[in-house]
Amino acid sequence: MLRDYLEISRFFNMGLTGIAPVLGALCMHQSWPLTSVEQGEIGVLFLIGCLAHAYGFVVNDVLDFKIDALSLELTARPLVKGSITRKHAVVFAAACFLVSLLLTIPFYFTATSRYLVLLFTLFVAYGLATVYNSLSKRLPGMDFFVAGAVFVLILFGAATVGPIAKTPLPWIVALIGGAQVLFMNMINGAIKDIDHDKDGSARTWAIWLGAQVHDGALVLPTSFKATGYLIEITRTILVFIPLIVFHPDLNRSFWVLPLLVIFTLLTFFTIYRLYSIKTFDRAQIRKGIGIIVIFMWATAPIMLSYLNPKILLLALIPPVWFVLSNIILHKTVLEPKTM
Repeated sequence: MLRDYLEISRFFNMGLTGIAPVLGALCMHQSWPLTSVEQGEIGVLFLIGCLAHAYGFVVNDVLDFKIDALSLELTARPLVKGSITRKHAVVFAAACFLVSLLLTIPFYFTATSRYLVLLFTLFVAYGLATVYNSLSKRLPGMDFFVAGAVFVLILFGAATVGPIAKTPLPWIVALIGGAQVLFMNMINGAIKDIDHDKDGSARTWAIWLGAQVHDGALVLPTSFKATGYLIEITRTILVFIPLIVFHPDLNRSFWVLPLLVIFTLLTFFTIYRLYSIKTFDRAQIRKGIGIIVIFMWATAPIMLSYLNPKILLLALIPPVWFVLSNIILHKTVLEPKTM
């Protein structure tokens, strides 16, 4: 039973969303090292991010149940195979939401004057995720809502530390996180689900542009590929802005810039490899997506490591979490069966 709930929560990439509010908080800290209280708050933010992640994917599965059931390759998903009922899934999603709200209570004591703002921000993040899940298969471009949810979630993490209105860095980090999620949903997710989305008459951005599977061949129009490259170019510019505009002292962190360049090039290369897949093979596509996510999500922690080198360790959480969860739950390394 626990395994089913981990699978419906998309446990394999929960670490990605978990570090979203953490990055927001870390970019607001002015003094290092962090106190024990601040470290505890970082842990709480990670849990809130994980619960928000679970909520979003569980609601997504509940609402997309009929479309997912059209694909024989998605029979491993708990709702499709019937190991979790839709009613129990809704209860689980509600529990994730309520527990995440309860976890904000410690911030009442450290951010009393901003506590209502924090709660409102978290509600907005959940609201945007719910809108996305409700309309993602009905209207093209709804991916901006889930990107907006992560954008707000990062700002929520930043706001637990201090006022963010006059501080540009958390806004830039939030835009980076939003762009990453936009790519994951509008591009990665669309390619992975293009077969049953088409059969289920879904109206995603990819289908609207003409992406399809024809006689087993994966057909990705130039306009669709260009959309992905545009998102990634925009995200790359945002990643480099703090290092160029804020003029940090990179003499102490001379390795930040070259490492960031390497991971940026690797991200573009893996996107090109994904686009180059000719035959629709979900296992191969899952591997490609997993590699893209590992490189893409590492860039924000690498960039922020100029504040403190220990932030670089956050870049290890998504890939280690991804690999270990796949080994434990699916006996694979880069092929989560419930993706």
